[in-house]
Amino acid sequence: MKKAYIIGHNVVSPLGFSTEETVDRILEGQTGLKRDTASAEPSCTARIDDARLREAFAAIADPADFTRLEMMCLLSMSTALRSIPEPLTDIQLIVCSTKGNIDWLGAGADRPDDSVRLGVFARRLAGFFGFTQEPLVVSNACISGLQGLIIGARRIRAGRSRRVVVVGGDLVSAFALAGFRSFGALSDEFCRPFDADRKGINLGEAAATVVLADEPPTNETPRFVCESGFVTNDATHISAPSRQGEGLYQAIRRVQQSEPEPTIDFICAHGTATVYNDEMEAQAFYRSGLDQTPLLSLKGYFGHTLGASGLLETIVSLEALRRNRLIPSRGFGQEGTTRPVAVVREPEQRPMRSFLKTSSGFGGCNAALLVRQL
Repeated sequence: MKKAYIIGHNVVSPLGFSTEETVDRILEGQTGLKRDTASAEPSCTARIDDARLREAFAAIADPADFTRLEMMCLLSMSTALRSIPEPLTDIQLIVCSTKGNIDWLGAGADRPDDSVRLGVFARRLAGFFGFTQEPLVVSNACISGLQGLIIGARRIRAGRSRRVVVVGGDLVSAFALAGFRSFGALSDEFCRPFDADRKGINLGEAAATVVLADEPPTNETPRFVCESGFVTNDATHISAPSRQGEGLYQAIRRVQQSEPEPTIDFICAHGTATVYNDEMEAQAFYRSGLDQTPLLSLKGYFGHTLGASGLLETIVSLEALRRNRLIPSRGFGQEGTTRPVAVVREPEQRPMRSFLKTSSGFGGCNAALLVRQL
């Protein structure tokens, strides 16, 4: 069976418009989260600066012709695609998002045709680069980005595609803020994943792109492969996860059972900082024998970027692996789950070869992917 190599990636986030810039700022201890105290209902969000986005995008196209989310995704894709030699042929595009161009549904918005539809949104991204294959859309709550990466890797390994571009993006919107607030899951303070005093999530926005291929990169950079990845559903509740983490546990166990060397150097958890999500993940990691494995959540740096989160956090974890740096889970101070987890408190330099990325979402969906450095 073929291997699914990661040959390129890029992040457009509130912390930077490249993977390197973003990770540098994380390692400096910076966060993209800011308090919004002007609203009658205060919140903390991480948003991309509009002026910088338009200025950067103007180097590749006219900002007036594209929505804000399209600019974010195209900017991320244009950088990641430098890893593929011209012409850009035989490429399968997978677009991951929970809400797409949701800002165009606002009152008085100047709607460009029917770009609010995810299928149209995906075709606009594909058409910009001249991709001829029909793009795939993955919109499965908050596991969308990671599920898209798992699907892309499976296509490579099965020989159905030679190159796959997986892009994910979502915006901070009034709709999403109102939805999480109605669940009592939104925090008006900086989020604190796995901490005893966690109050809920912060929302963020980002675009992230990963390029997969059936051959390794030709340069001297480390070679990363997407190994086993599985998606499950615990079928428990429309929004609440299984209290025992059953769906996530099943996804992790399938990864472990399918790997001849299931060594995991660290876990990049979903870690939303809600009471139920963090407890559920701790249960799943404990049941999988991973309670002593270093664990981190990146939500304290970006907030929850919804459909982009799995891709964004995988890319940051790749860079952490390349640099042999464990990233601390920002906001964590005191253990706050009934099952112990080894949350990373301080940055640490150590040799590492692999990590497990997990995601969970509404409807009981879960995903787990093992990434290894060869």
